[in-house]
Amino acid sequence: MTNENITVQDLGEETDLFIVTGTTDAHSADEAVRTYIEKLTGETIETLQDADDLVEFRISFRTDWAWKPGPNAEDPMDGATLVREERGEGLPRFAGFMVQA
Repeated sequence: MTNENITVQDLGEETDLFIVTGTTDAHSADEAVRTYIEKLTGETIETLQDADDLVEFRISFRTDWAWKPGPNAEDPMDGATLVREERGEGLPRFAGFMVQA
């Protein structure tokens, strides 16, 4: 049994792009997105995409993700942008998977 606290965040309305944190295992990230989609829509990703076979996600892991705060000082996550913290902007980094259907 693992103590992973996996989270899935949808990156935009009506997209098929997600950021998954709380795991370093690609299979766990894949399963987390499938579960997230089913709970959100009541349908599988295959049904939503009219796929005859299993939808294969493109998955990439990075350790330099960061949230660039949005313009709302009271809620910096309102309008925040996911970026790769490679330019030394001093943003707190985190590891996660980018998952795209």
